[in-house]
Amino acid sequence: MRGATGLGLLVLAPLAVGCVNAPIYFNSPTPILAVTGVPDANNQPPRVENGMTLRFRNPTKQEQQSLDAQTATLGFMVPWIQRAHVHIELTFEITNTDSKDGTFFLGIDGGNEYTKYDENIVAMALQAGNNNAPTYIPLVPVTPQIVPAGTAVSGTVREDDFNEGELDLDAIGRWMAPFNAVLINDSQVNPIGLEMVPANVVLPALTEIDVNFSADAMMTCNYAVRVRDDDDQLLHDSGDTLFSPTPTLFQPPAMTATTN
Repeated sequence: MRGATGLGLLVLAPLAVGCVNAPIYFNSPTPILAVTGVPDANNQPPRVENGMTLRFRNPTKQEQQSLDAQTATLGFMVPWIQRAHVHIELTFEITNTDSKDGTFFLGIDGGNEYTKYDENIVAMALQAGNNNAPTYIPLVPVTPQIVPAGTAVSGTVREDDFNEGELDLDAIGRWMAPFNAVLINDSQVNPIGLEMVPANVVLPALTEIDVNFSADAMMTCNYAVRVRDDDDQLLHDSGDTLFSPTPTLFQPPAMTATTN
């Protein structure tokens, strides 16, 4: 199972003025407060969702012509917001305000300009035909951790982890890869399903980042998204027009229960 780890110092930087190759930080819209309640059949606490959309400008006429030429040459759509040029990391800080130790669960979903991933939809498909509790598979998982009472931990979801999630999303969204296999395997270890993806594919980067958080104690989650924009595509206050793709929500094929 894939999982991102990496504890360290978290610095929630203010939104910076963008410039080429300089990281820009976007703070979480609001802290996420864990909801205490009855756990599900998998003994998982209720999940709370929060997220943000990264604002990119439209391509210029010349840039669009270049994209169109690449699309014609390669035979598939070439994205405007490309993984090779947009580098994403996420730093988080989890604070346990409870009087008891607890475990937090963190996962990242999101969308590119073609496909949106929602693990709630995937969980429904995995649950179809059986009476088991929903199985949630984040696009970018984070290894659960125990937080002692009255303390805080921090960590980083690295660019490599986002790269894996962006590859998986494009594979299941555009190339009909088997979603349940692609999502749970590290492509560097077991590239099952990725044989459907063209070797020369140009991968889209995430333009939407959705954070799912839960904990079995009273906790809060703050996070910041770090973006390095090689081509200066992030929208600035210069009269640029907002790039507003309408990605299709990924609808996995129904899973059929196996009977003995």
